[in-house]
Amino acid sequence: MSNLDSQTLLASLDKVMVISTTDLQGHITYVNDLFCQLTGYSREELLGQPHSIVRDPSVPKPVYKQMWDTIKAGNTWTGIIPNRGKGGALYVVDTTVQPLRNEQGEITSYISIRRVINDLMSDFESVEFAKEQFDNYYDKA
Repeated sequence: MSNLDSQTLLASLDKVMVISTTDLQGHITYVNDLFCQLTGYSREELLGQPHSIVRDPSVPKPVYKQMWDTIKAGNTWTGIIPNRGKGGALYVVDTTVQPLRNEQGEITSYISIRRVINDLMSDFESVEFAKEQFDNYYDKA
């Protein structure tokens, strides 16, 4: 196994994962290039804006309440949610949001790492098959 330096790893992730950070109030403090490409917003248009700028109105508010309750408690939240870009284009992301902490262990910000799964939306048979296998495996346990 080779030693993979942090810069190489981060560069690889940056090309395939949609990454953003927010302050404690949910205002965007960082977005990677892929986030900008996906949403159609420039970095300047996003920085300082509430992350809800890409929220799809169809997502029930309790989903976001659960996310905020989870991350404010210091835990990681995951979910599959649709978002909307600048021109209204819909994209679906498998999302992980977690708190970032300082040396004292206090939450200072949040990071969201997402994988666009639009391809899975058009290949529902594969998703259904994988779900059946998952259910069969865990129902036996």
